[in-house]
Amino acid sequence: MAATIYLDESGCLGWRLDEPYLRGGSSRYCTLAAAIIPDGCEPVLSRVVRGMYKKRGRCTSNELKSVALKSGERERFARALDDIRQRHPDIQFVAITVRKENVGGGFRRHPNGLYNFMVKCLLLEIMSRHDRVSFIPDARSIKIDLKHGLHDYLATELAALGDTFLQTTPWESKDCLPLQFVDILAGIVWSHYEFGNGTAYRAANPHIHQRRLFFGDLP
Repeated sequence: MAATIYLDESGCLGWRLDEPYLRGGSSRYCTLAAAIIPDGCEPVLSRVVRGMYKKRGRCTSNELKSVALKSGERERFARALDDIRQRHPDIQFVAITVRKENVGGGFRRHPNGLYNFMVKCLLLEIMSRHDRVSFIPDARSIKIDLKHGLHDYLATELAALGDTFLQTTPWESKDCLPLQFVDILAGIVWSHYEFGNGTAYRAANPHIHQRRLFFGDLP
């Protein structure tokens, strides 16, 4: 049994938390989101994103980022998750969000370590259910010199759980509509925590399996 996993992030892993976000400071939250699909199901995700371009009269070569979406576009995307899950129950949407102000010094000194740990918490158990996994993180989210570190970290953890073969291939989101799909997914979840934007999130939330890290006693 094989699967393809697309991963993207929203927010950042910077630590300038003494200044307001967007006014010299870093985001207070960071979200990773992923779509787990059976091999060959990319058109299910691509169709949703291509429809957004078509509605805008925009060419897909001119990448549309999550931060540029209008509220109505986010809400239509969120409603599309319900349709996908009904038609394709074997497709999964997952997300993990970290509250950065509660993160300890060890992770702050090694932000790629926090990123890797978040990926592990989000995807390792899911990956272990499959014989073969094609893992496609957004190339913007993972520096080339860290690609092999993440791959080796996950492969080692998977070896302790079974015999999953992992292939990791970072792609540029501008060349990949499924990655743009998960960029929007991550943006909806992250905006809920960072800004309290709730309409699209309320529609999307029932269809996303979520985890939270370092939230303390917050509800």
